Amino acid sequence: MKQFRYHLPSIFLWVVVFYFLSERAIFRYQHIGAGVDLGLFENLFYNLVHNAKAVTSLGIDGTEHHYFADHINWYIYPLSLLYRVFPFVESFLIFQALVLSAPILILPLYKKDLFHQWTYPLLYGLFLPIYWIQIFDFHPEVLWIPLFFLFYYFWKQKSPYWILFFFLCLFVKEETALALIVFSLVEWRSGKKESLSIGIISFIYFIFCIFLLSAFRNPSLDIQTPAHWERYQNPIAALQNLHLFPYLFLFLNLPFLFLSFRNKLILCLVPYLCYSLFSSYEVNKTPFTHHSFITVPILFLSFIESLDRFQEKNKWLFGCITLCISLFLFIWFGPLSKSYSYRKEYMNPSVSTKDVTTLHSLVAGKSVVSNVPQYLSNRSQVQLFLPNHEYSADYFVFYQFRTESLPAVLPKGYIWEREIENHIQIYKQKEN
Repeated sequence: MKQFRYHLPSIFLWVVVFYFLSERAIFRYQHIGAGVDLGLFENLFYNLVHNAKAVTSLGIDGTEHHYFADHINWYIYPLSLLYRVFPFVESFLIFQALVLSAPILILPLYKKDLFHQWTYPLLYGLFLPIYWIQIFDFHPEVLWIPLFFLFYYFWKQKSPYWILFFFLCLFVKEETALALIVFSLVEWRSGKKESLSIGIISFIYFIFCIFLLSAFRNPSLDIQTPAHWERYQNPIAALQNLHLFPYLFLFLNLPFLFLSFRNKLILCLVPYLCYSLFSSYEVNKTPFTHHSFITVPILFLSFIESLDRFQEKNKWLFGCITLCISLFLFIWFGPLSKSYSYRKEYMNPSVSTKDVTTLHSLVAGKSVVSNVPQYLSNRSQVQLFLPNHEYSADYFVFYQFRTESLPAVLPKGYIWEREIENHIQIYKQKEN
């Protein structure tokens, strides 16, 4: 009973954060505000469940491809079972909210004191990146966050369970291997044999991931390079977008008063720093996307270990300051503010929620190209509509937003068939 009372604060906070994360993401989805990535994963899971193939035509170049041509994440297979039981997009968003909020329940395990019982869970509950990750569609790599918290917990406890969670962390995404390679160097003194094993296995696995990413690329390409490699081939564009990086740096570190840099564990983020700086893509340089997922547990654990070295008086002082800063940022930039969304114009649109049901049930089983493919992704083939492209899908579905006009040029070979609610236009492929 004492154990339960000890965990009551974190359980209460977890319920609040879990509900809030779920509700906001579902609200955005049901008001036609979701991005293409959400459709990518529904289409992927649909094909896994119905066709036993890990393929999708959303993402990369808009043609059908194996998901491993994009990223190496083995969790797509067990997650497809979730879609088999609950074939709704909302189930992904609820699952992701559960994953993102889980560290609130994990943090009190580290040490039984008031900071781990109250302060750290509350600080995590106010951390803005977890809300931006949740609102920026669905990405299974967020599993890294609770898994790394548990891996580090068992590592410090010298429990053999760290081996299990090490592999679970490794299989999340190819880039997590880089963080674990650095971890093996940082923790070398804690256990040379174990650290060496982590480093060697992570390095071999990263090379294997690069091989898979190249092998699953479109065989028609002249050069088989891993997906997204083009982001690092234009240093001029990377410099042009460098002005975005300070926002990423501040939003990630300001809540911790930069105290995380006092701990050597922060070095695990050096690979993330490098590919964020040298990427020419905006999404790698802003805090408003899912790409910051890898930083969350490392920043928190670095901060906690740094604060634990302070005298009790200073520890409480810095704890109160960081909570005040986090609360201020949460109020001004978080879910309570009007700026809470990477695409804030889609957060509260005057769109009927019936449109989601209408789109999801349109031309069932037929291939579709659309400007909102994320709402028609419950089929084998769905593509994103881009001007000046030729398509062979059975139907072209255009969703007309209030501030948007009809496309000036239709895809070649399509004729108008019908209209729904004055803003859903359906075009059919001409018969040869």
